[in-house]
Amino acid sequence: METFIVYLDDKHYALQQIVPMLPAKGSENGAANWILIGCPPRLNRHTGRWLTHSAQKKWRQEWTREATDELLNMLQDLGNTVSVRTAEGPLAEFTKQVKGEVGVARVVDARRPKLSVNLPPVTSDQPQEKPNNWTLPGGVLAMSAVIVMASE
Repeated sequence: METFIVYLDDKHYALQQIVPMLPAKGSENGAANWILIGCPPRLNRHTGRWLTHSAQKKWRQEWTREATDELLNMLQDLGNTVSVRTAEGPLAEFTKQVKGEVGVARVVDARRPKLSVNLPPVTSDQPQEKPNNWTLPGGVLAMSAVIVMASE
């Protein structure tokens, strides 16, 4: 049985990435073991200051449950075994830990890419894109457009 470790931070984007990988419902391919790992967004410093660590952990787990529900049900309907976890700490080390528990597994990074943000790698050999230093914040672009319009 093949094992997949899937990192996700947006359920709709993850569905778009995972559905093409699935065999047809009546196909003869064996079921797979899927480990869905939710990567919840960071709490800002103001929220984090007022919540206890246990409340933050509970929020992260609830976020992961909500983000993986649809994918979990779809995978289970196809006869796969599915488990859900919440990412903790650096993702490359977390992947090593999970691989140590399950053995050989394929790692799928189904996190939504973000503009001008390099996501941390999920494995130590994952290629990293070079940061683009030519990206301008939206405010700078808007201000320059206002200046050009005002000068005309």
